[in-house]
Amino acid sequence: MTQVQHQQTKHPLSKGRYYRARSVLSLCLALGVIGCSANGAKSHYILGEKLWNDGKYAAAVSEFERATVQDTRGKIGQQALFRAAFTQVFFLSHYSEALRKLQLFVGNPINSDNPNYWEAQKLIGEILFSKLEQYDQAIQHYQALLAKKPTEDEAAEFTVRIGKSHFFRAEFDDALKAFREISKAHPKSSWAERAAFEVGVTLYTRGEQHPSGHGQAHETYQEAIDAYEAFIQKYPKSTLVPEAKFGMASCLEEMDQLDAAYNNYEAIKSTYPSPKVVQIRLARIRERKLQRSR
Repeated sequence: MTQVQHQQTKHPLSKGRYYRARSVLSLCLALGVIGCSANGAKSHYILGEKLWNDGKYAAAVSEFERATVQDTRGKIGQQALFRAAFTQVFFLSHYSEALRKLQLFVGNPINSDNPNYWEAQKLIGEILFSKLEQYDQAIQHYQALLAKKPTEDEAAEFTVRIGKSHFFRAEFDDALKAFREISKAHPKSSWAERAAFEVGVTLYTRGEQHPSGHGQAHETYQEAIDAYEAFIQKYPKSTLVPEAKFGMASCLEEMDQLDAAYNNYEAIKSTYPSPKVVQIRLARIRERKLQRSR
């Protein structure tokens, strides 16, 4: 028997044992890589936080992104993903990239119980509505959030944003439906006041679609005046009262009721946020009346 044959006899290794041994080795190596990745992700995350605290936001995002790559499915990687998106929204104005990260974050089942999950959902709505002005997607997103049972104030805010999204798309009937829904479903919400004001704004804007100010436009302007009056009666101490009165004066001007419009503008000269705008409106009415007298 040769020396090699003697060693093989002394240390027999069947094919089955060989493959099992190789599997164990592979698993050990994999666990080692995962451990290294997790440790690397943690290092990048800690560095990212340090850079963030130093006000170096772009560099912080880079470190958070590296942490996410090294721990894609882990808690550290997902937390880094959220922190990167948060930083891009509030400090770098990188809205499209932040939106992509947030959508990845809320789409990962591991984050369903994450304390930042709901905040991420609201940030997505904020980006779509306020930053990117993608109103169609904002409507869909806020409708989905309403189905998740938010707090009353959140629900009212989401509904206001649905209404404003319809408004910006010139879908005035849908906008009015959303604003009026708030007074029924969430009358005690802090957003009910804003919604009541927006009814007048929406009606006035719809009236502007008929420049003549007669017929259907006249009826719409009168509806707007009624809405503004109802708002002032319900919220007499609101900071929006001067704007509601300005809206009423604008409706009267469009309806060619110049004397009434002039008196309404005069009454808010000292309270309206933009006094110069009121002065311009007053001058315009004086000019119109002068031309008629010639």
